[in-house]
Amino acid sequence: MPTLNWIGKEKVLTHHLDVPYRPLSLSYTYGAAQSANKIIHGDNLLALKSLLPAYEGKIKCIYIDPPYNTGNEGWVYNDNVKDPKIQKWLGEVVGKESEDLSRHDKWLCMMYPRLKLLHKLLAEDGIIIIHIDENEYHSFLFLLEEIFGSTNSLGTIVWDKKNPKGDTKRISCQHESILLYAKDVQKFDLLLKQDKKNALKMLATAKKYYSKIGQTIYPEDFVKVAKKYNIDIKEYKHLKKNYSLEDANAEFQAWLKKQDFTGGELAYKYIDSSGAVYRGVSMAWPNKKQAPDEYFIPLKHPLTGNACPVPARGWRNPPQTMQRLLEEGRILFGEDQSTQPTRKYFLHENMQENISSIFRYGGSDDQLLKNMKIHFSTPKPCAFSKQIIKNLSDPDSIILDSFAGSGTTAQAVLELNKEDGGNRQFILIEMEDYAEQITAERVRRVIDGYGEGAKAVAGLGGDFGFYRLGPSIFKESNPNFLNEDLEEEELRKYIFYTETGSLKGYRERGAEAPYFMGTYEDRDYFFFYEKEESCHLTYKFLEQIELSSDEIRGVVIYADLSLIGDEFLASGNIIFKKIPRDIARI
Repeated sequence: MPTLNWIGKEKVLTHHLDVPYRPLSLSYTYGAAQSANKIIHGDNLLALKSLLPAYEGKIKCIYIDPPYNTGNEGWVYNDNVKDPKIQKWLGEVVGKESEDLSRHDKWLCMMYPRLKLLHKLLAEDGIIIIHIDENEYHSFLFLLEEIFGSTNSLGTIVWDKKNPKGDTKRISCQHESILLYAKDVQKFDLLLKQDKKNALKMLATAKKYYSKIGQTIYPEDFVKVAKKYNIDIKEYKHLKKNYSLEDANAEFQAWLKKQDFTGGELAYKYIDSSGAVYRGVSMAWPNKKQAPDEYFIPLKHPLTGNACPVPARGWRNPPQTMQRLLEEGRILFGEDQSTQPTRKYFLHENMQENISSIFRYGGSDDQLLKNMKIHFSTPKPCAFSKQIIKNLSDPDSIILDSFAGSGTTAQAVLELNKEDGGNRQFILIEMEDYAEQITAERVRRVIDGYGEGAKAVAGLGGDFGFYRLGPSIFKESNPNFLNEDLEEEELRKYIFYTETGSLKGYRERGAEAPYFMGTYEDRDYFFFYEKEESCHLTYKFLEQIELSSDEIRGVVIYADLSLIGDEFLASGNIIFKKIPRDIARI
C-alpha cells in the first residue's frame, strides 16, 4: 500500500503513546446534576487520551472538521498550525526539525497522533466522518488509508457549497469533501440510506390528481389561461371532459418535470389504478455470469398469452419468487408480448434512497449565531450537520467532535433527539479559550432557548458537563514519581483500565474494602496505597483482604514493596506490581 512521508513523520508515528494521561476534571454541570454529554476545554490530543479509559472502542460516530490549513494566519479556528500551543508542541516533539517544516508538514504532524487516538476510541462498528478542503485532501487520504486501512473506506461525499471561492489564479473551488471510514467495514452494519426528502410531497400531489378521476372538469391548463385573461370559463362547457387515470398520470408527470428532485425520486412517475405511485425496475440477472437454467422460464403476457422476452442472462429471481410477484400484481407488462416485463416498485414502500456522493447545501449559520448574540467566524451549518449525523449514525450513538469550534455538533445532536426521540450523546473538545464563552454558551442557549419577540426560539432541553484537564498521573518534572496532586480515585481508575482495558467491573474506594479496585473476568485487583506512608505486601495483608467470589482464579496487587517471596506468590496465582514502576503508560 502506498504511504505518505513528510518531514517529522518518524517523530510522531508513536507519539500518541507518549502523550501523558490527564484525567478529566468536572468544572460544572448544566441542565442536570449528572450528564453523559461532555464539553471539554483543553488540547484535544491530551483530551482524547483522557477519554480512553471510559470510551475506548465505544464511540459509534466521530464527526470532525479539522483545521483546513489554508495558510491564512488570521483564521484561528480553521488554520491552527500557527497557533502558539501547536508551535510549542511541534518544537517539543519534532525538535529542531520543526523550524524547517512547511505548513503541510506541520499540519500532518499535528493530525497523525490525533487520528491514532481517534482510531482507538472508535467502536468496531463505528464510523469516522471528516470534513476537508482541497488544501490537504490528497495528503489526508494517505493518512486515513495508513491508519484506518483502504478496505475500510466508505466513500467520499462532495459538499457543493454553491459559493465559489474568489481565487483568480486557480480554478475557483466551491466544494469541500467529507471522507467516511469504518473502523471495520465487516462489522459496520448501518445502511447508508437517507429519506427521499420529496417523497411525501410526491405522494400528496399524486393523491390530488387521483382524487379527480371520474369528475367532469375543465383541463387544468385551460383553467390557468382563462384565469390569467379574466375569461369566464362557463362559456366553454364543451371543453369539459371526464377525468381519467391517464389524465392523472399526464398531470403528475408534467408536474414532476418542473421539480428539482433527485433521479431516484423522479423515477417514480406513474400512478396505478389504486392511486399508488410506482416505477418499473429491470428484473434481469445482475451478475456477469449467466443465471441457472430455471431462471430462464418465460413469462406469458396476460392479454395475448404469448411468451415475453427473457433477459439475456436470465431473471433476477427464482421461479417461485416470480410466481409470487405475479400473484401480487408486482410485474408490469407492455401492450403486447414484445416488451420485456419489469418489476413494480411502490414509492410508499421505498421512502429511502442510497446516500448520494454529492450534497448540495449553500446555507450559513451566521444569522443563527447572531440571534444567539454569539460571534464566531465560519460556523458549520447546523442543518447540514444534522443531515450528516442522522444519515450516518444510529439514534443511540455517542457523537465525538474533537474540533468543536462553536458547538454545531452539540446543537445538531440536541435537535435530532428532540425530533426523533433518539438518545444520542455528544462529546465536544475545544482547545481555544472560547470553549466556555462560545462553545458552551451556544449549547446553553440551545437548551434554554434564545432570541426575543418574533425571533424567539424555544429551548430544546438537555444537559452537559463542562470539563477541563486535570493533573497528569506522573510528575512532569520526574515521570518516575506519581503526581501527588492527583485524586486517588482517578489513579485507581487509570490502573484498573491499564490492567483490563475497560472500566467494567471497577469499584470506587469504600470503607469496607478500601484497597479493592474491582474484578475483571476471574481476577481481583487491589491497589494498596496511602499517600503518607509506604505500603508493603505482607502475609497479614493477604490474610485481611477478601476475594470477591469463590470463582476468582487470580489476584493482582499494587503496592510500594513486597515482603513475600516470588515462589509463594506464584503458587497462589498472586501477581505483585510495584508502585509506580509497574504502572503502565497508555
